[in-house]
Amino acid sequence: MAYPHIDILDWGTLQPLFDRLQAAELTVETAGAWLQEWSDLNAALHEGSAQINRAVSENTADAAAEARFNHLVEDIVPKSSTANQALKQKFLALSDYVPAADTAMLLKRFRTEASIFREENIPLETELVKQGNEYDKTVGAMTIEWDGQVETLPQAGLHLHERDRATRERAWRLLMDRFLADRARLNELYLSMLPKRRQMARNAGFSTFRSYMWQAYNRFDYTPEDCFTFHDAIEHEVVPVATALNQQRATKLGLTTLRPWDMEVETEGEPLRPFNDVRDLEAGVQRMFNQVDPVLGKHFATLRDGFLDLPSRQNKAPGGYCASFPVSRRAYIFMNAAGTHDDVQTLLHEGGHAFHYLESARQPLVWNLNGPMEFCEVASMGMELLAAPYLAQSRGGFYSEADAQRAYAQKLRGIITFLPYMAVVDRFQHWVYAEAPDNITATDLDAKWSELWDRFMPGIDFTGLQREKETGWQRKGHIFTVPFYYIEYGLAEVGAMQVWRNALHDQAQAVADYRAALALGDTRPLPALFQAANIRFAFDRDTVGELMRLVSGKIQELTAPN
Repeated sequence: MAYPHIDILDWGTLQPLFDRLQAAELTVETAGAWLQEWSDLNAALHEGSAQINRAVSENTADAAAEARFNHLVEDIVPKSSTANQALKQKFLALSDYVPAADTAMLLKRFRTEASIFREENIPLETELVKQGNEYDKTVGAMTIEWDGQVETLPQAGLHLHERDRATRERAWRLLMDRFLADRARLNELYLSMLPKRRQMARNAGFSTFRSYMWQAYNRFDYTPEDCFTFHDAIEHEVVPVATALNQQRATKLGLTTLRPWDMEVETEGEPLRPFNDVRDLEAGVQRMFNQVDPVLGKHFATLRDGFLDLPSRQNKAPGGYCASFPVSRRAYIFMNAAGTHDDVQTLLHEGGHAFHYLESARQPLVWNLNGPMEFCEVASMGMELLAAPYLAQSRGGFYSEADAQRAYAQKLRGIITFLPYMAVVDRFQHWVYAEAPDNITATDLDAKWSELWDRFMPGIDFTGLQREKETGWQRKGHIFTVPFYYIEYGLAEVGAMQVWRNALHDQAQAVADYRAALALGDTRPLPALFQAANIRFAFDRDTVGELMRLVSGKIQELTAPN
């Protein structure tokens, strides 16, 4: 039963629908139809919530949108969570039910979610969602003044690409000063979130928030110890390569020491300026997707009819994301474009997420759309690499042949420099949520971030900039809004590099395997999804080291003199 026009902010409308499902006789014979009706109701809730979140992201100063958001998280989400928990328990009590292949993983997730659900956690979750929105509002309102003009943070970031070093330093210091102006506020916000998260874990019977979130994120196929194995592989196989890249950067810039404002500037040629207007960004990426695969190109075309919000502007939430609308069967991309090559990469990335949803939309149950987050990020990061051969104007993209090779090499360098940063963010959260004392202070947080930065991010001189270095955790929104979420990006990057490795040998087959894996949605275990894409779920030194050698070799090929 579809619910295309349901008002999700009216519990008086929603409750009878949940009550009917709760009262219905559930047998092995009726389970399929009952499950589909429940799925349809949750699809309507998901779509309505996505619309509300879209509005509050697009304008964090919109009081009416914020009121709808607050009503959703304060009233509707708590009641629907309780109602859904009751339906999960009803379904799980059907002892003779034998799940089909496409519902076996769903049943496993339901059992896990039901086991950790505690009604006393609902008000804590509500408050944490609202505080996450407060972080977005705080950062979304940040601007700097540049030569008499007010600029958003993404717009100000363009100056970090300038060839003039004094201009870069000025921009970097203005950006850091703007964050530091809210340092105390962000400290207070985060330190008020930590006790709530720890209390949620205790309420559910876990000794640490890490243990609780491992279940909440359905991390069935790897452990915290596996994360440390991955960190070790990054430290020994990636950090030396990243350090060498930094040394090359310094040499090309004619510097003896790299400062943090030297990390974005192009070392060869002028900054890449792929577009002046986001309409050109949209059209160029459309052409690239058409080249990658005609079906994916058609998918992206559906987003161009009101489901893209690309340009940066004041009071827009920071960052970028892709949301799904499972009733309308549409995806939506939100980002903050300012005219850089990073914006092209962001749209390719979020396009991969959109394709994951749209390819998996054939799955009839809403819970089976998309997939485990570690594979969702393979979809996005893999698409960045699958599209890389089409960056040249001659193949649909934005650049001359030389600049396309430069952009391609830049993407590969970005993988090398990202993985150590990912390790900083993930290891920081392991410490916060499983090792740090309950009476943790902002000073403790700063010290741990600084320590991990020095371990994984060598080669950048922060002399005289300790405040800026140690508060880097405040500039990573995931730490505030999506706790303990970040290892997914690293694991997925290893998968994406394998998709790319396959594409170097046979692009068409690699894309076909990629799409076949996306279409499975969330119906298979994580290693099986990797296998469907013809890649392995692995993150040891041997795997990471082999991929680093491949990436380094390709960079040399792309940057070799003609």
